[in-house]
Amino acid sequence: MKSRSDCPGCGHHGLSAPFCLPRQPVVLNYRFRKAEDAARIRRRAVTLRQCRNCGLVFNATFDIDAIPYDENYENRQSFSPAFQAHLDALAAGLTRRNKLRGGRILEVGCGKGDFLRLLCAAAGAEGVGYDTSYEPRDEPAGLQFHKRYVGAADVTRPFDAVICRHVIEHVPEIGAFLRELWEIAVAAGDPVVVLETPRFEWIVEQLSLWDVFYEHCNYFPTASLAHLCRLNGFRVMRQRGVFGDQYQVLEMKVAKSFRKRRDPNDSPAWLGELLKPRVHSYPPGVPKEANLGKFSGRARRHLEGLAKKIAKAADGAGWAVWGAGAKGVALVNHLRGPKPRCVVDSNPAKQGGVLPGSRIPIVAPDDARLLKLGLIVIANPNYAREIGDVLRQRGFAGRTLTL
Repeated sequence: MKSRSDCPGCGHHGLSAPFCLPRQPVVLNYRFRKAEDAARIRRRAVTLRQCRNCGLVFNATFDIDAIPYDENYENRQSFSPAFQAHLDALAAGLTRRNKLRGGRILEVGCGKGDFLRLLCAAAGAEGVGYDTSYEPRDEPAGLQFHKRYVGAADVTRPFDAVICRHVIEHVPEIGAFLRELWEIAVAAGDPVVVLETPRFEWIVEQLSLWDVFYEHCNYFPTASLAHLCRLNGFRVMRQRGVFGDQYQVLEMKVAKSFRKRRDPNDSPAWLGELLKPRVHSYPPGVPKEANLGKFSGRARRHLEGLAKKIAKAADGAGWAVWGAGAKGVALVNHLRGPKPRCVVDSNPAKQGGVLPGSRIPIVAPDDARLLKLGLIVIANPNYAREIGDVLRQRGFAGRTLTL
């Protein structure tokens, strides 16, 4: 696919040198029941570039049509007590701060609907959700779901909140999407608009190359995301790191003075000089550690060292990854050398399946094969404590390695 030469966030043409990860699986959170189907998954290059105007990191060769977002797309994490605690705290905080009790909530990209059900139950609110991967089921009174995308024309009644969690990292034309989200918010009256997405700073700090994968076409430094939201008509009221700072949450309102038709290259005064192609820096508030160029080389070396550490720690007894979400799938596909015997996940919808891009089985935490292994690699540090408890209860005698 041809590499784009402009930023999908602000339209600027001054981009960093590319950082390429060849032949990556196009979808990581997908259910495969047959090993041959999982192994034959389509692969594409991830070609990361960073905008020198707004700081956005994006895949310049992304093709959204290569990714199937249907009922087999499965990215729920709520089977983990740690992640469920994050969702509970998020729902309680949003309800309290934004007076959502008894209100109406719209979710853009609701997935299977888990968070909207939780938030509406916490707030005693009505809810409407849209997502192409939604699986129909009997829903409580006051909840409606639509298995499709939503646009401003669909919003014919006021809402108190518009939720958009873990969507914007998947949308290639992110500037246009944020403008559409502004249109939805305007049509909804004066709601709080909530975004949740990964923090690029966390990926850089952890040298987590397994947090870079094809499904995510955008990677947002915190200051860059706030700037892009302001550029597209929002007033950012609150922005904070959550879930061990892996994610960031923004709470926003429609900016009253925003012009509906706006040049995507419009920038505040402090960006004026940065529009010149010769400038090689990023907006104030985007730390040097969020620089793609500094991350790429260090992350590759870290991955090579990790492969050697895993081989030594497993000591010939075999190893497994705990976590068949995006991190675990990306890690297995990135690593060179001996592959894990299996991958463990607490999500029943994934158990019995095969890891995308491989022939490796996904097993439940009580699978007997785990007790024979020498090493369990924990893909997400937020789950280390609960996984350690499960392994101790089961009598696992090997080692664990938390990434």
